[in-house]
Amino acid sequence: MKFELVFRTPFHVSSGHAGDGSDTTVDRAVLLPASSLKGVMLSSARDLLRFPQPLVEAVFGTAWQESPWGWSDAVMTGQASIRPRTRIRIEPDTGTVAKGALLVADEVLAARAEFSIDRIGWVEAGQVSTHETVLLAAARSVTAVGGDRRRGSGWVTVTPVEPPWSEAYLRAGAVLAGTGGPATADSPGAGGDR
Repeated sequence: MKFELVFRTPFHVSSGHAGDGSDTTVDRAVLLPASSLKGVMLSSARDLLRFPQPLVEAVFGTAWQESPWGWSDAVMTGQASIRPRTRIRIEPDTGTVAKGALLVADEVLAARAEFSIDRIGWVEAGQVSTHETVLLAAARSVTAVGGDRRRGSGWVTVTPVEPPWSEAYLRAGAVLAGTGGPATADSPGAGGDR
């Protein structure tokens, strides 16, 4: 499966290291790693779409069982640049900047990126299309990546490219989440396999 990301705001996935005048830096070799993409999709499937926990675990894996799906790192398809971003902390009592509370962090400005998800492990017979429906719906539901997602950073639109998103996936996803009517025999995720 292939996906396109369109970035609406700058994003940052911290490398966990300081350097070059920044308190937190990004990994310049991998600006948006597979683990971050998998994490936001897992969160979307579990918390937003509310797919049943056993299904989410079968698709994304657990601490005891690896996912049968492998995510690629995002590849920027246009120019990407890194710039510093600053943030301060305000003292609630005084309304002034807290002493020593200036943070300088790298952020990435990019227009577009691509990533893929491939089956790398065993999936129970008849469940491939169900897994694909969960992955497509979860990707389509992601609205932000990286750190400070709730503060306006990393807003994105994720569009499934291959296979393309369709009403059939929307209906099948609603059935899997328990919010829609019965799936038809030709609906993705209805139990048939490719």
